[in-house]
Amino acid sequence: FVKRSAGRMLELSEEATVLGSCQGRLFYRIVLQKSEGGSLTEGGGRAWFWDESEVVDGGLQLIGEGRGLDVELPLLNRFRCVSPGGLKIVYVGGAVVRSDLEIFDGSANIGTIPHGTVIPQRDVLERRVNSCGVVRYRISYDAVGEGWISSRIRGGKEEAIVEPVLLDDGPEEEDRHDALYFDCAEDAAKHWFSEYSQRKRTQEYKKESHPEPTYSKEDLSIKDPMEFENLLKLGVFSGMSQLESDSFLAKILGTISDFSPIGDAVDCPFSDISSAITFAMTNRNSKDYHAADLSGTSRASQAAAAQFSSLPVLIPETKALLARMAMLRALNRRARLALPWLSVRPAQEGSAVLGGLCGFGASMERAGRSRNAAMTEWVQAPSIATRLRRCRRVLFTSVKKFFLESVVDCTTTPTPLSHDEYELPREVRTVRVNRLKARRAMVANDSLSKKKHSVFSQLQREMRGWSGAALRRGHVAKGHGGQKRAFKVKLVGEGVNDYSGPYREVFTDAIREVTELDGNDSGALGVLELCPNSAAGIGEDRSLLIFASDDRNTQNDASTLSDAMEGDELKIRKWFSSLIGERQESVREIEDSLFFLGRLSGTACRHGIPVDLPLPLRMVWSSIAEDNVNDRDILKEIDTLAYNQNKEKFLSGKDLPCHLLEAQQRRLNSFTEGLGGVLPAEIFPLMTGAELQDIMCGNPDIDVDLLNSVVEYDGYDKDDKVILYFWDVLREMTVDERKLFLQFVWARSRLPVRVSDFDTPFTIQRDMKSANGEEDSALPRASTCFFSLALPEYKTKELLKSKLLFAIENVTTMESDYVTNDAEVGEGWRGL
Repeated sequence: FVKRSAGRMLELSEEATVLGSCQGRLFYRIVLQKSEGGSLTEGGGRAWFWDESEVVDGGLQLIGEGRGLDVELPLLNRFRCVSPGGLKIVYVGGAVVRSDLEIFDGSANIGTIPHGTVIPQRDVLERRVNSCGVVRYRISYDAVGEGWISSRIRGGKEEAIVEPVLLDDGPEEEDRHDALYFDCAEDAAKHWFSEYSQRKRTQEYKKESHPEPTYSKEDLSIKDPMEFENLLKLGVFSGMSQLESDSFLAKILGTISDFSPIGDAVDCPFSDISSAITFAMTNRNSKDYHAADLSGTSRASQAAAAQFSSLPVLIPETKALLARMAMLRALNRRARLALPWLSVRPAQEGSAVLGGLCGFGASMERAGRSRNAAMTEWVQAPSIATRLRRCRRVLFTSVKKFFLESVVDCTTTPTPLSHDEYELPREVRTVRVNRLKARRAMVANDSLSKKKHSVFSQLQREMRGWSGAALRRGHVAKGHGGQKRAFKVKLVGEGVNDYSGPYREVFTDAIREVTELDGNDSGALGVLELCPNSAAGIGEDRSLLIFASDDRNTQNDASTLSDAMEGDELKIRKWFSSLIGERQESVREIEDSLFFLGRLSGTACRHGIPVDLPLPLRMVWSSIAEDNVNDRDILKEIDTLAYNQNKEKFLSGKDLPCHLLEAQQRRLNSFTEGLGGVLPAEIFPLMTGAELQDIMCGNPDIDVDLLNSVVEYDGYDKDDKVILYFWDVLREMTVDERKLFLQFVWARSRLPVRVSDFDTPFTIQRDMKSANGEEDSALPRASTCFFSLALPEYKTKELLKSKLLFAIENVTTMESDYVTNDAEVGEGWRGL
C-alpha cells in the first residue's frame, strides 16, 4: 500500500504493483484505487515512481509475506543526521512532533519538544525532505515517543526550528563506529544481499533439520520432464474426460484460493495448495476432519476434503494431482495475458449463414434464438472462441474476473476533473430521489401509486434519456470513501450529502422494491413475480422470482399455431420464439422496466455494489452466459409440476413448446439488452452461470465469519465483552435481519463473495457521544459512506440485541449532514 502518489497525499492507502526499476527509481502502478481515482486511474493507469521522500518508515506497507526475510535495508548517509552532536531546538515555541512525514489533516499531533532541548545523534533516526521541500527529521524522544519534526517553519519568515550541534561529546562518536554507514546505494544493496543470503541459508537448514510432518520435499519432487509428463497422464480422474477432470481440479484450486489472503488461484502459494490437497487426500474418507481449527490453511483443507468426498470415482495419487494443478496454473497464468488478444465472440458467428439473425457481432442467443440445447444442429465454425467457451471451466474464476474488470476499466467513460477536487464535475449529473414519498407509496394498496412514486420508477424517469456511456462513468471524488459513481444522488427532504452512502442506498432501495411482493404474492411493481414453484410451495428453491408475464391472450394463439406445426417447423419456431407473438402495451411496459433493471444492475456491478436479485440460475444467469442448459432443467427449476406432467415427453426427446419459457425468454432478452449497454456482455460466455451470478449478486447469505475477517476496531479490542456480544448477536440474527443490518451500516444488502473482494474494511468504533454514562439509552449509529458502526459499550448482550434490532428495523432515513430548510422538507413530504 502507498500513502502518497505523484507528489500528492492520498486520502486512503492505495494498493500498488511494482513494475520495475529504471534510472535509480522504482516504478509502480495503482491497482485498487480508492480515493484519488479521478486523477490517477481515469488518466489511463499511468505509472509513477517512488522518490526518496516516499520510501519512509510506514510510508509503504507490504501486502502479504515479504520475500526479503525481514532483512532491513541500511540507510544511506544522506538520510542520516549529519551533525555529530545531534539537533538543538531553537524555536521559542518548541518543536511540534507529528506522526507522518507529510503535514496534512490525517497526521496526528503527538506532542511538543520544549525550547533548548538537545536531541542526541543516536535519537535522530532519519532525515527526509517532504513534498513541500521542508527537511524533516524522525526522532525518538522519551516524553513523546517517535515522530517527525521540521527543520524550519514553512511560510512567513521561514524561522528555524532546529539547528545542528557541531560539538561532539564522545558517546555519539562511539555509536558512530558501531553503526553501518554507506555513501553509495550499491554498497548498501551489497550489504543487504549478504545479510539476506546468510539468513536464507539458515532458514533452509532449519527446514532440512525439521521437515514438515505431512510430507517431505523429496516425496513431491519431480526429477525430469519425462516424469512430469507421466504424472500429467496419471492425474486424470477415471471415468471422466480430460476436460471434466481438469474442470474439477480448477474448481478445487479456486476453493482453496478463496481462503488465502491473495484470493487468486494463479498467485496463491503452491505450498498452501499442496498442504490442502495432502490433507484432503488423507482425510477424504474420514468424517472428523471438520473438528480441526478453522483458521488459515485448515479451512482451505476442509473445503478441499469436502470436494473430494463427493467424488464416487477413483482418485489419482497426490503427486499426480499436484502436477496436473501446476499445469493448470501455468495455463491460466498465460491465459491471463492472452485473453485481451483473443476474440470471445467473432463477428462471423453472428452472420445469417451460421444461424445468426441480427448481423455481425451479436450473440445468436441474444439476437433471438431462445435455447442452447440444439447448438449442434447449427453450423459452429471452428475457432479459438469456440474452444475458449467450451473450456470455460478450466479457466480460473479469478482469471476471468480479472479480464472482465480490465474490459470494464477500458470501457469506462472518462470524466474531466473539477477545479475543486472536493466538487463533482458537471459531467456527473444529479438525480433527485424522494424516498419519503416512495416509502409511503409502497405501503399503500394502490399499484399505480407504487409504479409512479417508487425509487425504481423515479430513477427510470430521471434516466430515460441517458445513454449507456453516461452510466459507464466511474468517477471517484475525494472524500467519498473510494466509491465509484455514474451520478450524484439528492435525497429530497433528508438533508444528506452524497458521500457514497446515498448512492449505494438508491440501488438497494430500487432492487428491494422490484423484488417486493404485494398482498396477493404478486410483484409490487409488476416487474418480477413469484415463480410457480414459489407460489405453490414446492421445489428445491422456493424464494426464486421470474420476470412478470402479462400476455395470456397470446398463449392461446401460440398454442394453436404450434398444433399446426411439426418437425423442422416446430424446431424453428422454438428457436426463434422470442420474435413471435403479439406485443401488447402492458408487455411493452414490462420489457421497458426490465431493460432499465438490466441497466441498473449493470451499473451497480461496475461500481462494486452487489444486487439482491433472486433470479433462477439456469433460466437467467446460465442463459446469459450461454452455458449448457436445456428446457427440461429450466422448467424443473421454476415449475416442477409442469416438468412432472411432461417428463415422459422430455425423456423421449420430443420438442415440447412451453409458453412459460417462451415468455420468459422474451423478457430475458430485454433484461440482457439493458445489461449489455453497461457491461461487456460479449465476454460473459467465458463465465459459467454460477460465476456470473456471484459477480452480479454477491453472496446471498450474510457470512458473519467473512465479515469478521475484514473488521477493524477503533477504541475497542476484539476481546472486549461488548464486541463478543456483538458477534454473538449477529450470528443469532435471521438472514433478513442480517440484510437489514448490512444496509444499516453499508447501504447494501449483500456481501462480496471473498475477502479479497472487499474494497474497504468494516470498522467498529466506540461511540464517544454516549461515553458519559448514557450507554444504556443510546442507539448504535452508522456511517454508510465509510462502512463503520459506532457502538455504545452496552453492559449486557440482551440490551445490545434489543438496541441493534430497534435501530436496523426502524431507521427510515439516513443521518442528516445539515439542517434542511422548510422548503426542502415540504418538497419531500408533499403529496403524501
